[in-house]
Amino acid sequence: MVIKELVGIYLEKDALHYCGAVRTVSSWQMAIPGASMDPSGVIPGLAPATLRDLLQRFSPKPGRRIFLALPRSRFFIRDIQLPPVPMEDALMSVQSLLPVTCHLPLDDIFHDICFCRMPDGRVNALVIYALRREILPVLDIFRETGHEKSLAGLFPISLGIGAWLSHQQYAMPMALVISREKPSSELAIYHQTGCVYSMALQNVWTAGEAASGIESVLAKFHLPAASLYGLERSDGCLPLPDPPQNRLSWLPSIQQNSGVAALSPAFSGHQRIFLNGSPPRIRVLRPWKLFVPALCVLSVFLAVWTVSLNHAVGRGKQLVSEMKDEVQQLQQKFRPLEKVRDALKKTESLSADIDDFIRLRPRLFSCFNEIARLVPEGTWFSRANLQGAELTLQGQSRDALKIVESLRTSPLFEQVKLSGSVSRAQSGVEQFSLTLRLKDVEVNP
Repeated sequence: MVIKELVGIYLEKDALHYCGAVRTVSSWQMAIPGASMDPSGVIPGLAPATLRDLLQRFSPKPGRRIFLALPRSRFFIRDIQLPPVPMEDALMSVQSLLPVTCHLPLDDIFHDICFCRMPDGRVNALVIYALRREILPVLDIFRETGHEKSLAGLFPISLGIGAWLSHQQYAMPMALVISREKPSSELAIYHQTGCVYSMALQNVWTAGEAASGIESVLAKFHLPAASLYGLERSDGCLPLPDPPQNRLSWLPSIQQNSGVAALSPAFSGHQRIFLNGSPPRIRVLRPWKLFVPALCVLSVFLAVWTVSLNHAVGRGKQLVSEMKDEVQQLQQKFRPLEKVRDALKKTESLSADIDDFIRLRPRLFSCFNEIARLVPEGTWFSRANLQGAELTLQGQSRDALKIVESLRTSPLFEQVKLSGSVSRAQSGVEQFSLTLRLKDVEVNP
């Protein structure tokens, strides 16, 4: 589900702080859609009536998440340090220690565990628990107003402040004195990964006892006194400076509205704390959780690509079919033209032969007259064939050699010779074939 709306609520004894945010196309902006109320503000009055009044002002919505922060005095917090172990092992170890860590029976409390990885690899765990009778009335209000499914976090206000400090990129580690619900106050130690320690400063302590307790906590986490700040100027510490990079400039400051602190875990990567009776959960990177969505995306991409290729192939086949039809139609149109082209080639060849014949015709008449003049009487030619400048004669005579010698004396002929064998009949007539070449005749190739 896409989360489009966020609401942060800080519920103290005599006032309620709230702040709403709505996702736009490119960022978040402060708003509570559908409610005739300011997007942030403070509602005076006794709890939990103020909470019921606020939740009744806007209708339940699936795309909304509500984060509820309560004063530190409503919770008990114990810190446990573990060696560098995986978070799953750290969770199992802390759960096994719950009976001795919590001073109340487990059946009487709601609890959650906040894990932070320290810079040296060790794991810091905060066991956060509260009496069921203190939390159930709050959860009942969410159920009665229809917002039970929208509730995504229930935690001490100090955890929300830590998420705000981390998101605003304050220098870490840092110690902060928080006194949101007078006269009680709290000392919290923060690292970039979250809150690693929380101590309630007892009201019965003297100023010296409080200073001694704060000093021992700073020494435990190797923090100088200069790293101790106060959320408010009345805390007697260095006032918290302005954010180095105000990445939540569109929201009020947490000094003005603690609902911003309740809203901040939604914008940070810190572990979500929710005391509602469900078992503690930690974020664990599961490779299959990345692989399965990636595989689904890849499958959708391949399916879309396959459909696109099928459409492209279908269009290509249709185009090829249309081109084949056009080619066949063009071939049918070109066939008569091809016949005309072949006829023109034959005509050109015949025309060339006719031209050669016309060009050689006067010379041929002279040649045949010369041959008739030179050959002896009784000579007959039955066949004559002219190929270019070469003339082949077949005939009969009483002396074939004499015919060859006679034709060689003519200035019109050259290369006069018998071709093949000469046969003599019983009557004495010789059958022969001779070839001769016409002089000064140009032949087309």
